[in-house]
Amino acid sequence: MKKIAALVVGLSILLGTFLPCVSYAEVDPELGFEVSSEAVYLVNNETGIVIYEKNANEKMYPASLTKIMTAIVAIENCADLEGSVATAPTYVFDQLWGLNASNADIRHGEEVRMIDLLYALILRSACEAAGIIADYISGGEPDQFITMMNDKAKEIGANDTYFVNPHGLHDDNQYTTAEDMYKITAYAMENPVFAQIACSNSYEMPATNKHSEPRTIYHTNTMMDPNRSGSWYYPYIQGIKTGTTDESGRNLVSMAVKDAYSYTLVTLGAPIYYDNGDEISDNMSYVDAKKLYDWAFDNWSVRSVVKTSSVEGQVKVNLVKDKDVVSVFPAEDVDYLLRKDIDIESSIQKVLVLQESVDAPVNEGDVLGTMEIRLADKLIATVDLVAGETLERDGWLYLLSRIKSFFGSLWVKLALVLLLLMVALYVAYMVMYNKKRRRRRRRRF
Repeated sequence: MKKIAALVVGLSILLGTFLPCVSYAEVDPELGFEVSSEAVYLVNNETGIVIYEKNANEKMYPASLTKIMTAIVAIENCADLEGSVATAPTYVFDQLWGLNASNADIRHGEEVRMIDLLYALILRSACEAAGIIADYISGGEPDQFITMMNDKAKEIGANDTYFVNPHGLHDDNQYTTAEDMYKITAYAMENPVFAQIACSNSYEMPATNKHSEPRTIYHTNTMMDPNRSGSWYYPYIQGIKTGTTDESGRNLVSMAVKDAYSYTLVTLGAPIYYDNGDEISDNMSYVDAKKLYDWAFDNWSVRSVVKTSSVEGQVKVNLVKDKDVVSVFPAEDVDYLLRKDIDIESSIQKVLVLQESVDAPVNEGDVLGTMEIRLADKLIATVDLVAGETLERDGWLYLLSRIKSFFGSLWVKLALVLLLLMVALYVAYMVMYNKKRRRRRRRRF
């Protein structure tokens, strides 16, 4: 019994040592592998198609992803990023004291250009840069800057996001979702200044009144840099922002480009595992990003769904000799991002709405209907269906149709009825008139 007890204790110690390094995520049947992040949103940038999501609308803590919104508000409210200089106020550093906040070694009273603050904010995830930006843009009213952040979130459509500070240090009342964070990032990346900053691996901070020499800062997304990332270097990845707190786990917003395809990926809440002490065993947000990007590039492509050369139906044509139908074709090609293993013929549904018949002449390209293209009941495109050839009108058939149409007209029918009625009345009148005449003649004799 003592040996068994010792064995149980030993196993417990062993499991207690190694279990923190083990992922409890289950294999996703759609992907074929585990995703450790609590929430995921993966979008193809060329089409805007979401190819994978997990808990996309679950409220999560953004951590330093907050700084993406801080940068948006700063860029949109500072007319001269290179010429505007902010002086770092003391209260910003007092608020961050003892919080182990990430920084770019900006100091009390340092005079820093707005463009340099933005690089420090995004690349180094500098919390003091966030506070200095908020102070400068709001004119010393940082609460007003938070209002600007939340107003911009609503404008973008990030309705499940709320900010209470500009740097992302934990607050229970500051939250977002994977989908919202994608919307915010997509909006930010439309601005060339933000895109340039967010996708830079390094930046040289110039000398200031507090730094006598320039210094180089590097992006916290080390997957971009083979010299700093080790085995997690990913040659296709670009930027954009990392974020980590004990409460949020590891967050990452990034973009990857390969073979003319690009994707934006948001992963929130990846677990933080420790080998022992303070040594972190693996950055699980990197693990997820690499797996998801490889899956996207390997398994998805833009494929031809409909071609203009394909006959999609026929429409009856009147007034044409020796021809009674015209074939219709899509007015445009339709390409769509699909899984490479999807059988298009069996997976795509086409819903046609065609005219029952048309009268000649019909010209090639005339719109004769529409076609909805659906994938698993999701509408992916609507295209016009057009005549594939020109059909001239036959003169005799047209004349006959006009005559038939004339006599088939309601007004003509009414006129004929009135005419018959008038004839009948006339006949009746004449009969009565003739009877009266005969009576008069008999009376005379």
